[in-house]
Amino acid sequence: MGNSQLLRLVVVAALLLCASCGIRPATEPVAAGPDPLDIAIDFSHAGYADGGVLPDIPSVLFVRPSGRDDTALLQAALDEVAKMPDNPTGFRGALQLSAGRFLVSGQLLLRHSGVVLRGSATPGQPTIITASGHGRRTLIEIGGLLAPTGGNPLRVTSNTVPAGACTLTLESVDSLKTGDRITIIRPSTASWIAYLGMDQFTGPFVEKPANWAPGSRNLVWNRVVAAVDAAQKQITIDAPLTTAIESRFGGATIHKVAATEVPISHIGIEDLILDSDFNSANAYDEEHSWIAIAMGSVEDAWVRRVVSRHFASSCVRVGPGGRRVSVEDCRCEQPVSEPGGYRRQSFLVEGQQVLVRHCFAEFGMNDFAVGLCAGGPNVFLDCTASHALGSSGAFESWASGTLYERVAVDGAGIQLSKNSSRALGGGWTAANSVVWNCQAKEFDVRGPEGAANIVVTSPHSLYYSQLARRLGSAHANILHKPPSANAALPEFHLPPDRSPLAPKPVRPLQIVNGRFVVDGQTVWGGSVNDAWWKGQPNPAVALSGGGVSITRFVPGRTGPGLTEDLPALAEQMKTDGTPFYQAGPPIWYDRRRDEHSIVQRADANVWAPFCEMPWARSGTGTAWDGLSRFDLTRYNAWYFDRTRQFADLCDQHGFVMYHTLYNTHNLQEWGAHWIDFPWRPANNINHTGLPEPPPFEPLKSGDLTIKLHVANQFYNVDDPERRRLHRDYIFHELDQLGSCRNVVFGLGFQFAGPLAFQQFFQDTVAEWERQSGRTVRLALVTSKDIEDAILADPVRAKQIAVIDLRYWQYRPDGSLWAPPGGTNLAFREAVARDFGKAADFPPPTTPRQLYRQVREYHDRFPDKAIVAWTGGVGPIPILMAGGAQALLRNPTGGHAQGGVIDRATLDSFVTSRLAANLMKMAPRDDLLADAANTWSLCDDACRNILIYSLHGDSIAVIKPLKKTYSGLWFNPRTGETLAHGSSISLLKAATITKPTNADWLLLLIAN
Repeated sequence: MGNSQLLRLVVVAALLLCASCGIRPATEPVAAGPDPLDIAIDFSHAGYADGGVLPDIPSVLFVRPSGRDDTALLQAALDEVAKMPDNPTGFRGALQLSAGRFLVSGQLLLRHSGVVLRGSATPGQPTIITASGHGRRTLIEIGGLLAPTGGNPLRVTSNTVPAGACTLTLESVDSLKTGDRITIIRPSTASWIAYLGMDQFTGPFVEKPANWAPGSRNLVWNRVVAAVDAAQKQITIDAPLTTAIESRFGGATIHKVAATEVPISHIGIEDLILDSDFNSANAYDEEHSWIAIAMGSVEDAWVRRVVSRHFASSCVRVGPGGRRVSVEDCRCEQPVSEPGGYRRQSFLVEGQQVLVRHCFAEFGMNDFAVGLCAGGPNVFLDCTASHALGSSGAFESWASGTLYERVAVDGAGIQLSKNSSRALGGGWTAANSVVWNCQAKEFDVRGPEGAANIVVTSPHSLYYSQLARRLGSAHANILHKPPSANAALPEFHLPPDRSPLAPKPVRPLQIVNGRFVVDGQTVWGGSVNDAWWKGQPNPAVALSGGGVSITRFVPGRTGPGLTEDLPALAEQMKTDGTPFYQAGPPIWYDRRRDEHSIVQRADANVWAPFCEMPWARSGTGTAWDGLSRFDLTRYNAWYFDRTRQFADLCDQHGFVMYHTLYNTHNLQEWGAHWIDFPWRPANNINHTGLPEPPPFEPLKSGDLTIKLHVANQFYNVDDPERRRLHRDYIFHELDQLGSCRNVVFGLGFQFAGPLAFQQFFQDTVAEWERQSGRTVRLALVTSKDIEDAILADPVRAKQIAVIDLRYWQYRPDGSLWAPPGGTNLAFREAVARDFGKAADFPPPTTPRQLYRQVREYHDRFPDKAIVAWTGGVGPIPILMAGGAQALLRNPTGGHAQGGVIDRATLDSFVTSRLAANLMKMAPRDDLLADAANTWSLCDDACRNILIYSLHGDSIAVIKPLKKTYSGLWFNPRTGETLAHGSSISLLKAATITKPTNADWLLLLIAN
């Protein structure tokens, strides 16, 4: 070994050791780095066409702004180009926009290959597309959410495949050929997670969701087979791996991608100024477009010479499905948002083989960012961040193979390290990454053993050296061609006969004899409840870790458990047989508060997913979560837009939507429930008259954190200003949702407030109804004493459509358990007080006592829908007592629901056999013997009878019905049905033998 080679190895070893030790100031001298060609990962594969030159695509169509909303015009023009034939290069042509301003109130979607969107390149005559109005949508979306699933897996048999390798040995290569697309999946196994120490997050409440769950950080690379060696059972792929594959950690599998799963390709966006409308009176306004351009499942695409202004989050975001993408000569200017977590990520890369070159950003929180498990190799080259408010770099988990070369960050650092301050369970955020010839305030660049991240100063360029070695030196100096002049183009106009879309048909809710009815069919089944805390921004565990919520927001991520795709959620509810939805406000906005502390946050690095509140931020002051304070006189437009959109979907699908105005959990029990709440005086700019500092209570033995109870103060409307705030909020809720046909409004979960506030709420609703000329349905969801008081009031009782009995029950011995309202206790605290054990619901009752509870209220109020919790004994007693809905889940909690289907074995029987007649059937006590153990429902003509027998070998019918019937048995334990063998005559009293001595339902239908 020569001296120069030995010196090079010593320097590299020293750099790797230094890089694993901690934060290094940018001014600290570093020895001359290694030869670029000694770096294992070839970063030159990043960018369009595997590091290729961006092409100049001729324009084929021309559009001018209309002076009005141009959403339909531009979308139609893009679709028109998409219909044109493609040529051998893969392109159909470019849509040329004239200079001027286009207004887009919606968004533009590029879903077909071969289309380029181009603005004016004439100096001083720009093309501007403005995201007009409010709404947190992405302005331009490229590609879809398609993620290749691949075919049957083939196992990688090598013990180790190092990072940077392009050759894989497989169990078989018989099904593969050159040119095949494959997906390589390296699983995140428990052994790998334990090796990294990512299962060791500690602290009350938060350790479990912060720990990496097996399967939550699978690494995925989308590649093409470049060569097949059948003799060696090896394939060569077209770009390197960025994390080692090791058999001790589960190895890896490859999956051949079907032709139907190939992403769109050959897409370009260029020469545009993209602008977002915002409230100029609020420098931190977030009720406008967040992302200028989002690239989903797409490859061989680019964005160049694009300027974004006033967006809340990103100029360009390349999602996990983005591959071989170039972002060049772009600028992210004048962002408008809270300076907080998951905002101002000017250029965010979550995909692979992405090159961000010659780009500029200002006032960003993470200007050049790599996201969750970004596959790489990805490159930020010759980029500048000005007036940075936070470090650029990795912020979630295990982005591997990222190069920062000649990146200058003014005011902040570059961070590729172990860090969990910017995202839930971030941990090791980067691996096998390089910071090369960069300038920053500091470098926090560390990596785990075997996947080091390094900082290098070198006289050479890493990216261009690797590109020249692979493709030739001449190629490395070519950035792109300038656009060529186009001949006269046909101008596109929106066809004049375009008629507005017809409104979607509505399936309105009725309450008939105490049953929910839509389209003449009884609505029965499970419920989906909004998650009002918890959640994960990681798509792999989002649904299981947090359920669903229509008002939970994860910037740039749509799907179950993330920012819900509302139409998809409605379709899923239809599939699952869960026609009820419970919506309402969350407990806190920021996932950091899951640890239940009462500390004020030192920064605004809030963690997604964000549980949005009904009230809007003011843009002034600092709340305890680090963002600006709330203004209780203004409302979160996104929260109400989403709620209204889903309410409309419930109208269209015939679902029942409960919408709750308040979440009393904010006001009771743990101090953390109140500490970030918008109504706490420290968190708003209003004058609520509520106590500050909070009236915390002394710690008691067994408490995990300090407690507080302010519900009665919050719901006391003697204070004129607080009364006005409550009244205006109730009015706004009704203004937003009062026209929806299937919404039932409730005051709050956890039996909100004293009787006086329930009365105030209903009186305010009555005032709104008089002023608006509309009526709404109300649910009475509170303690038994308050329910009884309201129902005894002849005026207020008429307002009630639904009586919810979830907050009290009869004990098994028949005694009443009914914690009173206005006692300033959380429901589970009342359970702990009265039953000696902390729980979210009381111990189970019996079927007879549940039947008694529902039957009492159904008999008194047969026109109102009675809803009850199953009390641990199932839904049949509720059905048989005349109830409208059985609550199968925790009656106080709403979190983490929706991930598991909330459905009983009874549901399909009711919907398939009883839906058309159940609203005509009422409890009867004169048909059967042994009324304590055998119940019946019957219509007026006794043509349809449903009998439930709790036990015994037979059913005794004591009232002659002068009819014969066919019978169908239903087994509530298995969901199976069994036809009765012969016709059942009830011309006189009779005894019907049951299939077994267990409980059975018997449906009798007159012949």
